[in-house]
Amino acid sequence: MNIQKSIHYRKSNITGSNWVLVSIKFDQTLAKGVAVIKIITADNVDSKLNFDLNQYIGEVISGVRIANEKYGGDLEVQEIEVIPSDSPSKGQVLTIAYDIANMY
Repeated sequence: MNIQKSIHYRKSNITGSNWVLVSIKFDQTLAKGVAVIKIITADNVDSKLNFDLNQYIGEVISGVRIANEKYGGDLEVQEIEVIPSDSPSKGQVLTIAYDIANMY
C-alpha cells in the first residue's frame, strides 16, 4: 500500500455577498492540465458549481504567474480544490491565488 502526503495551501475571502476558499497544491502541472477536486459536505452533496470553473482555474493560474514574475518564482499549479457552493467575484480568486503564491 502506497500512502502519499498531499499539501494544499488555502486562503478564504469574504467580500460582501461573495465568498471563496482557494486551495492550491503546488507541483509540476499535469500533462492534462490542472486537476480539480470538488469538496462537498455530508449535508450538501450537490456538486453543481455556482461559478465558471474555467474562469476560476484561469484566475488561479494567472495569480500564481503574476507572483512568479514579480518575485522570480517558478511555482506550478498541479491541483486545486473547489467548494461548489462558493460564490467568487471576478478577480477575487486571482488575488487570493497571488497571495498564496507570494506567501509560499
